[in-house]
Amino acid sequence: MSTQVRYKEIYRALMRDIAEGVFSGGEKLPTELALAERFGVTRQTLLKALNIMKLEGTLRSEQGRGTFVNAPAAPRPASGLRQLVYIASNLQESLAHRALVGVESAAHRHGFSLVTCNTRNDAEREAEYLRRARSGGAAGIILIPYFQRNRELALRIAAELPLVCLDNSFATDAIPLVASDNFRASYEATRRLIGLGHRRIGFLLTTLEAAREVDSVRNRFEGYRQALADAKLEFDPALISELGPALSHMRPSDVGLELFSYPAMNRLLHLPCPPTAVLLLWDELAPGAIAAIRDTRREVPRDVSLVGFNDDELCTLITPRLSTVRQDGEAMGEAAVRLLAERINRNTPIPPRTLVPSRFINRDTTASLTK
Repeated sequence: MSTQVRYKEIYRALMRDIAEGVFSGGEKLPTELALAERFGVTRQTLLKALNIMKLEGTLRSEQGRGTFVNAPAAPRPASGLRQLVYIASNLQESLAHRALVGVESAAHRHGFSLVTCNTRNDAEREAEYLRRARSGGAAGIILIPYFQRNRELALRIAAELPLVCLDNSFATDAIPLVASDNFRASYEATRRLIGLGHRRIGFLLTTLEAAREVDSVRNRFEGYRQALADAKLEFDPALISELGPALSHMRPSDVGLELFSYPAMNRLLHLPCPPTAVLLLWDELAPGAIAAIRDTRREVPRDVSLVGFNDDELCTLITPRLSTVRQDGEAMGEAAVRLLAERINRNTPIPPRTLVPSRFINRDTTASLTK
């Protein structure tokens, strides 16, 4: 293998080690001899990778001492202005964007500057931003986590400075959570469909793994099941349809809105006894669901009622307009900053869980069962 390829591999491996915390800010790297032996290369090839990292500011050399990892270059607050860091798993999602509006407004009101980071559903990038916030002088962190990948790192950082999770948690009271009351919202949406006469109500979600691991998905799923139980309706696992692992980590725009949820909805429609109403985990699942319904010569809401979650702009752009649950992301963002400010300014303990009410928006995709 050429020297050109080898030094690039070394560069990527060392950057990955730093991102994963194998080497943290301020830590000394192993000697050049030890690193050359680890990668099976000459010292000259190793130095090519190290020199690039030094030019980028990732590493520094100290005469007579060795090579050290620089603290990541997170912007430090201006004199007299404290800094909050908002780390979102995907700022393209409507909830994360709405929350940012609330975070920005409340941060300004409480005298904080704000740094915003978008991890784009990348666990390594999330870990990097968390470390930058810690080493860059942040007074507090607001995090929309990507699954549970960085749970241990988040716990270590939360022991050092105030950290609040938004929307999803790490399933521990050690890191406070601000979220919609997803259980109540899903429960009430399901009860509304039951009140319209529906008895076979489906649920379209990402994966059943997410229903166990992701706080918001789990609570919506449990709210749905509890509403069925309270109405003395039997839970039927056949009415749960998954996008599947391949699609669950993608965005609808990656494959097309009408294709994204089409297969999952199509499976429900071809059951021997299909649902007459379906809860959608997100609003963006609606176009594919509606397309599948129409391709089986059914209509929404005459034959199948649909309820989404989030109240994206999309809801009023599709036909029929989507009935949905609106999450108050702005209120969630404001609450997270308020709790951090009270903790930072007065050392007030942050409650483990702060729930923000949601609101059902009735549009054109729900109707009484006529059969």
